[in-house]
Amino acid sequence: MDTKQKKRPPAKKPTAKTAAKTAAPKRRVVKKEEPKISADVVYLPPKPFNRSRLALHLVTVIAVVLAVVLGLSVFFKVEVIEVSGTDKYTVQEVCDASGIKPGDHLLTFGRTKAAGKIISALPYIKSARIGIKLPGTVKIEIEEVDVTYALKDSNGSWWLMSAAGKIVEQVRDESSIHQTKVLGVQLQSPKVGEQAIAWQDPTPQVDENGDPIPVTVTAAERLNAVISIAGFLEQNRIIGKMASIDVNYLMDIQLWYGNQYQILLGSTEQLGVKITTMKAALAQVNYDEGILDIRDPNHILFKEFT
Repeated sequence: MDTKQKKRPPAKKPTAKTAAKTAAPKRRVVKKEEPKISADVVYLPPKPFNRSRLALHLVTVIAVVLAVVLGLSVFFKVEVIEVSGTDKYTVQEVCDASGIKPGDHLLTFGRTKAAGKIISALPYIKSARIGIKLPGTVKIEIEEVDVTYALKDSNGSWWLMSAAGKIVEQVRDESSIHQTKVLGVQLQSPKVGEQAIAWQDPTPQVDENGDPIPVTVTAAERLNAVISIAGFLEQNRIIGKMASIDVNYLMDIQLWYGNQYQILLGSTEQLGVKITTMKAALAQVNYDEGILDIRDPNHILFKEFT
């Protein structure tokens, strides 16, 4: 049998793509992490207590404190005292009342205590503020009582009282009183510089049959009403314009604004609202004189004198 050998085609040269497929797989190289080195914690034994070092620190602190105190006492002393805001008292009177003297330590004297002394010793002073200015000046700012109210005591003598109820002066001659007069309450043993106390008449009142009338309104309540009214007048800057405050009947309180207007306040309810309303009404009234009824502040009535 005549057979012919078939010729095999010549082998192809491997390309780069083929070579990449037939090449042995690459091994993945895993990097080993280097072990972390942590610092060793070293415990040291506590140092032994050193008394000499502590004593040295204490001596140093004490020396610094002494140096500061010595510096204050030597370099910061009261040299000048300035007083402002007072008309009733002289600068020397205010200084004497404060207790502050030239040569005192400027930064160590009690300012609050000195202000209290001034208010206590000088009745016409309402408040006192004390400040300092280096190197050696003390400044005293005074606020005096704006207006006073005149009341009788149980013996018939007249006294002047501030809006806060503090007795400021005794008036010998009634004709010299130009302040607001208070009617319906008397003072008990008044003393200048002290708070006013109302005198309660111990004699019981009786009716037409001779039976005692129970006390429904005390003298202290009347005085409290006066102080409340005076405070509201000052808040509204109605200063020195009231001729009188009549609290004989607390359900029918009456004021006189100068000699022109009679003010009917009624009871002690809503006193602040009534006085604020009164101020606004007086600013708008077109009559020279008359009666202003503000017993109900929501319904104001005004009528001329007949």
